[in-house]
Order: sequence, then C-alpha cells, then structure tokens
Amino acid sequence: MIITEKPTAAKRIASALDDKHSPQEVKKRGASYFECKRGNDNLVVVYALGHLFELKQKVKGWTYPRLETEWVPRYEVEKKATQVRPIIKLIGTLSKDVDSFVVATDFDIEGSLIGYLTLKYACKADPNKAHRMFFSSLTNSEVESAYDTMSETLDFPMIESGQIRHEVDWLFGINLTRALTLAVKNTAGWFKIVSTGRVQGPTLAFVAQREQEINVFVPHPFWVILARTQLDGEEIDLEYSKKRIEVKSEAENIAKDLDGATARVDSINSRTTTQQPHPPFNLSGLQAEAYRHFGFKPSRTLAVAQSLYLDAVISYPRTSSQKLSDSLDLKEILNGLKGMKNYAKLADQVLQGGNLTPVQGKKTDPAHPAIHPTGTKPTKRLTPSEKKLYDLIVRRFLALFGEPAEKEHLRADIRCNDYLLYLRGLKVLKSGWMQFYGPYAKTGERELPNLSEGDSIFLSPVESDERYTQPPPRFNPASLLKLLEKEDLGTKATRARIVDSVKSRGYTLNDRFELSTLGYALYETLEEYVPDMLSPELTRRLQKEMDEIQQEQTNRDEVLTKAKRDLTELLDDFRSQEQEIGNNLVIGLQRYWKSTEELGECPKCGDGTLRIIRSQKTGKRFVGCSNYSEGGCDQTFALPQKGDISPKDEMCTHCGYRMIEVASGRRKWETCINWTDCPGRKDDLKALDDRRAKQAEKKKEATTK
Repeated sequence: MIITEKPTAAKRIASALDDKHSPQEVKKRGASYFECKRGNDNLVVVYALGHLFELKQKVKGWTYPRLETEWVPRYEVEKKATQVRPIIKLIGTLSKDVDSFVVATDFDIEGSLIGYLTLKYACKADPNKAHRMFFSSLTNSEVESAYDTMSETLDFPMIESGQIRHEVDWLFGINLTRALTLAVKNTAGWFKIVSTGRVQGPTLAFVAQREQEINVFVPHPFWVILARTQLDGEEIDLEYSKKRIEVKSEAENIAKDLDGATARVDSINSRTTTQQPHPPFNLSGLQAEAYRHFGFKPSRTLAVAQSLYLDAVISYPRTSSQKLSDSLDLKEILNGLKGMKNYAKLADQVLQGGNLTPVQGKKTDPAHPAIHPTGTKPTKRLTPSEKKLYDLIVRRFLALFGEPAEKEHLRADIRCNDYLLYLRGLKVLKSGWMQFYGPYAKTGERELPNLSEGDSIFLSPVESDERYTQPPPRFNPASLLKLLEKEDLGTKATRARIVDSVKSRGYTLNDRFELSTLGYALYETLEEYVPDMLSPELTRRLQKEMDEIQQEQTNRDEVLTKAKRDLTELLDDFRSQEQEIGNNLVIGLQRYWKSTEELGECPKCGDGTLRIIRSQKTGKRFVGCSNYSEGGCDQTFALPQKGDISPKDEMCTHCGYRMIEVASGRRKWETCINWTDCPGRKDDLKALDDRRAKQAEKKKEATTK
C-alpha cells in the first residue's frame, strides 16, 4: 500500500508506477483508491485527503486549561469533515490484505506526520516497518526513481517535530482563545470567539506596534525645488542637487534665483553597471513576487502553486531553498519547455547559448530544491491564476541562465551660478537575463535628451514645493509574511494562514492591515495584563526547541513538558486578572461593532439603528434595522455580496444615505446603502450588470471550448 496526501497525487503516483501507466481507479462508498502493477508487485495507492486525524482534548468541557490530548478521526473534531469517515474506513479495510506499507506523502513536516498518523490509526500498522519515498516533483521519472530508491524507514525526527508542533499549537491556541472568549462571556454574557495563538499573538503585536508608530508620527515640513526646462519642444523635469531643504526661506530664495535664469551643462557623466539574474524562487520569494505583480495574497499563491505541483508542472512549492539540485536534469527541463508554444523560442535560446549553469541563491532547504518548472506539459486547462503563476515561475527559471544585464547610467550636471541641478537617463545596453524574465523585469529606462557640455538651458518655471515627512508604511500581506520569515515565526506552510487570520478575525481592516478597534483592544489588553501572549521571544524559543527535535538534539517529551509548564503559568496569570481583561475586551468589541456594522439611525422607525446583518438561513448580508429581529421594523437595504464592506462617515449627495466602501482584491469602489434605488447610482448598477454579463460570456466561451 502506498499512502499519498491527495487524490490528484495518488492518481499521478499510480500512473507513474504502473507498468502500462494506466492504473485502475476503484470507487467505494464516497472514497476511492488506485490499483496498479509494477513488476511482481501489486500496488494499492490510497490518499489521506490531508489530515485524517486531529488532536482532541481528553477531558470534556469548554474551559481552560486543557492540557491532555489524543489523536482522533477529524470528523470527531470538525462536523463538516464528513468526507473523511469513508476514506479512513476504506484504508482500514484495504490494509488488512497488505504486507508492505510505503509513505509517499509530501516530504515535509506536515506530509510526514500525515503519513505516520494514517499508518498508525487508519491502517493500524507498525510505522517502524514502513518505507518512505522521497521526491520533489510528481513527474513520472522522479516518482519511479523515488520508488526504486525508497528508504527502509520513515523520517522519524521530522515526524516527532510535526507531532510536537501540532501539540504545542493546539495547547496554546485552544487554551488562550478560550481564556479570552470566556473573559468576554463572564463579563458581558456574550459568546464571541476572540482568538490568539502561539504565532498569531506576536503577529498581532507587529501590526499593532507599526500602527502605534504611524499614530505617534509627527510629520515635519520640508521643501523641494521643482525645476523645468524646454528641450526640443518637450517640457522636462530637472532634479535639484539637494533633495530636501529644511528652511522655507532658503527654498524660496533658491527658486527665485533659478526661475528664468540660464544654466549651462557643466558635464555629462556615464557609468556602467551589471545586474545578475534574481535567484531561483523559494516559497516566500514567489509569494512576494506574485503579490507585487498580480496582487495575490500569500495564501492564494500557495494554493495555486500547490495545484501546479499536483499537475506535475512545477516542483514542490513549500521550500526555503534558493538553490537548484545538482541532480536536476536541466537540459531535459529546457527541452520540455521548448515543446511549449509560449516558451519554445526562449528555451531554445538558452539551449543554444550553451550556458546551463544557473544562478543560485544563498538559502537552502535540506528537503527540497528551489521552485522550478519540471518541463512537463499541463494535463489540464490552467485557470487564469495558474497561467499567471506558471508563467512567472517558468520565466524566473529561464532567466537563471541569462547573462548579466548591463545598464548605462547617465547624468548631466547643470550649473547656474552656485546651484547644481541634474538630468538623469538610463539605458539598457544589454538586456541579458531580463529578456527571459519579460514583463516581470523592470528596466526603468529613460532617455537622456541630446545634450553636450556647454549647452545653455533656460530654467522656467522653478518653484519651491512644501512637503511633509511620511510615517512608516502599513504592512501588506507580502511584507508581513516577509517579517514573520525574518523573525523565524511560523513555518513555510503556516505563515500565509497566520497572515490571513489576523484579518479574518477582525483585528485588521483591508489589505493594508490597518488595526481595527477590536485589534487595538486585544493588543492593549494583552500588552498590559499578559504580555507573554504577544511575545515573539516565547514563540521563537518554542520554535527553536521543535527544530532541535528534528535535528535529534532533544526529545518530544522534554519540549512538551516545558511548553505545558510555560502555558500553565501564563494561564494562571491570566485567570487572576480575568475581570479586568474581560472589561477591556467588551469595550473593544462594542467599538468594533459600532465602527464596522452600524450605519446610523433607521429612517423608517427612527428608534432603531441600521446595521450590517448576515442572514442565518441564506448566509447573505444586508442592511437592516436593529429592531428587525423583533419584528418591529422591516427596513432593509441590499448589499453587494462580494468584497469587504467598510462604513464611511460621508452621506450620499444624491439620496442622503450612508456611504460605504467595497474592497475586493485590489479593486475598491464607493456607493451608498441605498445603491439599488439611488438615482445617482445607476451608473454603478450598470457597470455591475456589464461585469456580470462579461463574466457569463467568458464562462460560456470556456464551456464551449
């Protein structure tokens, strides 16, 4: 029996290992498996569908602390995980007739743990007698090689590290979240989940501290000189040599002296620089670049990359490495890309160039190489998101073999009495690797006008412009994820989910991670009463100890005992201050609901408050009166069903109702809550109808094709 992680992986592995590459899928009561034959071996390939087993507290009761756990089928923890039951039952039945077990899940901490738990609890087999396949892509050749060279034992240090991560994350996440939630319930009688965790707490702290820096920031004025001239009939901006002038009168005097004056080109300077290709992608690098070019959140990038991996067109995405393995057949990959219409010319150019030594980065990963295309053609029609990400990965790979780019930096020094101005130009002398990276390589070219030393330049107009220093920028999903990686918090697989959770829990607003009133309340409360819940040092220490388990420098029992002791001390401290903590959180919740859900007085009854409500029956959101549930007022307004909604302070100039902002991805638009009937919002509705019509047409075309 070969245990894989997902149905797609099971099918690919079965197809690769079958002598005729045509395995038989057997379906049984909501689950399936694959039968294939390889030489004298009859293989049964099953899939675990991710985690089939989860941790559950041994002692009942929704309280804290709860420190003793056990592994149980996932459907006992998650009611919606109904698809897990038939899979566990099928694997258990099939395992009775199996004499050898092979784990072929993803070679990382999560994958190793999934394989181990499936063996132990679903198959009821001895993990010490199982084998392990190692691969970084799902191409036929690599899967076959992994089967022929499988390990005689499982990767137990990685499994132990995975177990302790789940146990520690469960202990801190469940107990701290219950403590916060019960503090609110015991104070106000409300049951509102207020969550935190081992990494989520420090992540909230990073966001809150940045918000504090922004709030206390005092902008200081400074002045810049804006100078222009006419050259060859074109108006051109000049750069004054001093970027910032601190005194207004000095700036005004400079502008006065230069405006209408004639300057001369003192010299034209040139320097040439070379730029090496960017290193291969690791996961965080891919997530940052995908956010920059496509606006993909880190979690979306990971999901799309995982889909491409399961289709065997890229290597395993959860890697920290910026290096390609020496064992990779780069020529074979390039020949595979040469067979694809979009990359044929570029791949052939690399092959003809003869340089098959790629640029490498500094970061390494003992389990997997950097993310790269496999050269295998997609077996399915890629979605628009998959096309974008695949193109980015392929072009980054091709660029690794390109020559350094050469750029000429030009600067004309222009003098007028004692004043110095610049005119800059940039020319790409040799595109090198940038021709392979295509639209993702920013050249920044700008042509320097045709000038010679001694030329006269008439300066007009010249003005002084007042500006202000800017606070540090708020985080975006990519920059926050990068900070977590730098601080060594979370793992490659969990960081994107943690970044998303800060927003999904209501602690931040929009994609710029502006702290909400609830986020403020939670951070300030924890900072005052239990700062260890926000401590990156505690999280980093736990992370280090879990890494030491994988390196066999310590053991699971020792780390778990220490973690329970730390958690117990923290919870004891929390319980002694529960009343004060609860009061602060209740105030924060009230402010949060008021700022995000309340939209002013009801125009119909005059007694209630308009609020954003989500129907328990349909899940759809709408604006309704606070007296709506009591049957006292039926005033409602329809709302857009997609995107995040933020109430605004302004009223609609057409109908007088409250304005709202709707944010979906990078696109934002404003309307009023009366948008379906507002006489001034007809254009909004028409634009919405047009978008829906275009989406329907595209869907129809895709279905036809």
